[in-house]
Amino acid sequence: METLTINVPNEHARRLLEELQALGVLSIQAVAQVVPRPPATFNAISVSTKGFKFNRDEANER
Repeated sequence: METLTINVPNEHARRLLEELQALGVLSIQAVAQVVPRPPATFNAISVSTKGFKFNRDEANER
């Protein structure tokens, strides 16, 4: 037994393959195509630090 992957360009070719399957010459198994996902996007955020006071001693205690 040999496994082949083919692209069926039109309906005529599909019917021909289905007729061959009906004769028992081959078997057709549908396989889902893997569709690549688009790359993940990252939306940056901006945080205002106006009025923020940094206490170095308090931070070092942690």
